[in-house]
Amino acid sequence: MVKVSRVNLENKDFMAGILIIGDQEKVRKSLVIAFKKQGYEICDELDWESAKQVYSDKYDLVIADLEGKGQMGVEILKAIKLSNRNVEIVAILTPGLIGTGEMYSCEVYDCVHKPFLLTDLVNMGKKALEKKKLADKVRNLEQIMSGNRIVS
Repeated sequence: MVKVSRVNLENKDFMAGILIIGDQEKVRKSLVIAFKKQGYEICDELDWESAKQVYSDKYDLVIADLEGKGQMGVEILKAIKLSNRNVEIVAILTPGLIGTGEMYSCEVYDCVHKPFLLTDLVNMGKKALEKKKLADKVRNLEQIMSGNRIVS
């Protein structure tokens, strides 16, 4: 069973759902600890097998460790983006396996190559969530300007 906590990102009006996908438990746990140290309440990790079956629009940020996933990982990221156009994705890559260009074709926010500093990844996640927050505000303003009702 997958549990997702909504976390406050320095703004009481914006609660973000963060999903961490990866097969290496040590990497996932390190990411959870790093985000918790920054005040995030990450309570859920997900392996790639489960990621095929569990995804919805309740996540604002997906952090995906693509080590050893190759084309299957790329296809899952594309499916995630198709199911929620507004989600931001940060991909963790192993040098030489998947190209950064291929990741951007999946519409990922950014990529980091192993080995990486956890602080760099946490900062990248914060920036991705800030971008999403601003994009959501723009979408709502566009709806207001066009006379449509705001959808939250």
